[in-house]
Formats: sequence, structure tokens, C-alpha cells
Amino acid sequence: MAHLVAAGPETGQRWCRELPSGKVVRLGRSPGSGWDVAWDRQISREHAELVFDNDLLTVQKLETAQNPIHFDGEPTSACVLDYEDTFRIGQTVFQLVEQPPESSTGPADPQHIGEYVISSLLGTGGMGSVYMASHVDTGQVVALKVLGSEQSNNPELLRRFQLEGEVARELKHLNLVEVLDTGSTGDIHYIVQEFVDGIDVGQLISQRGSLPVKRSISIIRQLAESLAYLHHNNIIHRDIKPSNLLISRDGTAKLADMGVARLLEEESDSGQRTVVGTLVGTVDYIAPEQANDSHTADARSDIYSLGCTWYEMLTGSPPFPDGNLTAKITAHATQSPPDPRELNPDIPAGLVAVIMRMMAKLPRQRHQTIQELLDDIATDTLVQPEVSSSVLAALAESAGEFRLEAPQPTTEAATAKPLVVRCSNCGQSYKVRAELAGKRLKCRECGKPIKAQAQ
Repeated sequence: MAHLVAAGPETGQRWCRELPSGKVVRLGRSPGSGWDVAWDRQISREHAELVFDNDLLTVQKLETAQNPIHFDGEPTSACVLDYEDTFRIGQTVFQLVEQPPESSTGPADPQHIGEYVISSLLGTGGMGSVYMASHVDTGQVVALKVLGSEQSNNPELLRRFQLEGEVARELKHLNLVEVLDTGSTGDIHYIVQEFVDGIDVGQLISQRGSLPVKRSISIIRQLAESLAYLHHNNIIHRDIKPSNLLISRDGTAKLADMGVARLLEEESDSGQRTVVGTLVGTVDYIAPEQANDSHTADARSDIYSLGCTWYEMLTGSPPFPDGNLTAKITAHATQSPPDPRELNPDIPAGLVAVIMRMMAKLPRQRHQTIQELLDDIATDTLVQPEVSSSVLAALAESAGEFRLEAPQPTTEAATAKPLVVRCSNCGQSYKVRAELAGKRLKCRECGKPIKAQAQ
């Protein structure tokens, strides 16, 4: 049977999937249904359609996808592959093969793992797969995180995976995905987690474009509580991002994935030391100091990543979405993020001030602890359409690189009627403030850019 192999630029960013004959498969970073390439931000959430028939694979770029398909060294919107041919999207190379590579075989779709019966595949990522499963005796439904075969053969990755389970199993908090157990059976290594019946924030953003202000504040408050608990236990998460934030059906937000966490322990001679982890996190949300040296990450690094995540929740886009890995790291270190109100004019000024303080370039300019952040977001000040300059200054204390107040509109602009803008892609119309004329906005329905034009 034919298989498609995906290989990203970093170790562990790899999967192999069997191609169904004559059926359409959606490929993207986070497709509603289909095959995900979660590690590559240059791949759109839904990027291409795959059809395998008569020993040939047809790849067709979707109209909504931004970056081209690269085939035979040229950008294209469609291509046809024979066995062993490759194509590239973003930084990920895909190859059509007749037999899966040996490293891709193993626990790909097991029926049983240890004492658990597999029900379905929940998702795949750079380190392996997550299955919905149930205990053979108790019937308890769990999420089973299974390390991939290729990663299991890497002693360092295996060590980190096992240490992740050991550390996380000791943590108990309402807003953390609970780790129930760890185990190995043969060459299969797994972590047993609480099953969260819900959706991750990345999927919510994919569906809605952006989240309502009050909903985003509720989620961030809950996640800040979970980070306060982790930091109290000397643990720095280091990978805060939308796909690691789960929302259960009752609205509870839970932080997941301790895979690159950094555990700090007291030592009599040196105060604190790094015990686990050298991976730096995810480039769209990474603090400048963490990108420079992951061992220096502290609570303020998690606050920065949480700020980037909040920014995307409200705008539908991370603060620096363009360019390759190096370009994004440079942007985090040197560029001020665009005012989120350019993408979503409904964000109150007080909320912008808090997010910009969270995303200050220098750690000393951010909230110094999660408790400071919780104090800032504890009241309804954030959702007030207008707040005093003194309140704004307090909310954005030390974030001097960002201009808190938007430029004052002219008298003509202040009295002008709101503009009506229409998305040419999906047809959705919006009313926006007159002073946003000429600004680049983002459609809340489909996520495409809109330029506000005066009528």
C-alpha cells in the first residue's frame, strides 16, 4: 500500500500515513478532518487536498492556503507524484513511498497498550501519538500519549519522555491535564493522562478566527492559575501555545504537555539548576531569552508565551506570523508586535496594555510573577471601552517600548460615521471605527486580510 511520509526540519517532526485509494484527504497544520502537520507554521490550517489513485498521488493547493507547493524545484499550486517523488510545503518535505520506512512501523495503530484498549486516534505530533483508550478492568476513559517508534530509539528523547511522566504525575491542579500513570510494554512507552472531552484553543481559533474578549480573559485567568501552581513547584512550562490549552465541555481550561518543561531544584551550592529539557519551545510564542538559551527560561518566559497566545486568541494570528524560524526569533527579540487593535478593533485599550507588558522584550519589563499578572486581570477594568491614562500606565508598567494610546484622531475622523468593510473572500461585512481607514484588518469569519477603505 502507498504511504505518505512527512519530515520536518527538527528531530521528531515526522510521520508516515497510509494513503486510501480514491479518497480525498485534507492536509494542513490543523485541518478540521485530515492529516495534520502541527510543527510547521508555514503550512496553512487547511492547505492542500491529496488524492491517491492508479499509483499516482495528486496534490492540489486550496485557494485559502497562503504558501505554494514546491515540486521539482518550482512553486506550483498542483502536482502529480509517482513513487519516491517528493514535494515541499514550508519547511516540511513529503514523499510518496510504496512501503513505510522501518522507523515508522511499530505502535502506529495498536489495539491494546498495556492495560488499555485503544478506542481511537486523537492526534499526532512531533513526539508521537495520542489515543483515546479505556482501562481493561475499570473501564476508565483516558488519553494515552505514546512515544513514536523513531523517538523511542533516541536515548535522550526517551529519557525526557519518561522524566516528563514522572514529574507530571506528582502535579494536581484543576487547570492542569492530570497525568495518572506511566508505563512501558516492550518497545512501546506511554503516559496515561486524564481525557479532556473538549477542544484545544488552536482549534477554536481555526474555527472562529478570534475569540470574544471576555471568553479570552476567562481562559487566560484559568491558565495563569495553573502556571502559578507550576511556578510554585519550581517548574517552568516553556511551551505555552494554543494547541497546548484544552477547553472541556464545561468551560474549564487545562494546560497540557510538560514535554519541554524545565524543573528547578534547590541545591546547597548553586541555588538552582536545570534538571530536564533543552528544547526551547515553539517559535511563534517563544520569549527572546528562551530562544537564546533555553536554560535561562524562568516564570517571565512563560508569561511572554502566554501573552503571545492571548494575542493570537484575540486576533487569529500570532504576533510575528511571517518568515522562517530565524526571522521569527529575530522578530521576537527586536520588533514590537503590531497593535492587536489593527486586526481586531474590539479589543479594549486596557487589555492591550496588559498583553504588551506580558510581551515586553526584556524580562525585567514584564510582570515579574504570575501573581502580578493575576492581579492585573482580576477586575473588569480590561473590558471597559475607556480607562484613564493613569490606569493604562499602571497596567503597562515598564513596557515602555509600546505606545499605550493610539494616535488621537482628527476632529473630522472623530465625528465620522463608522466604516462598513466587506471581506472579498467570504462576503462577511463589519462596521469599524472611521479612524481605521486604510488599516489592515482581519476577517473574523475566514481570517483573510481586509483593508478598511473610506466610503
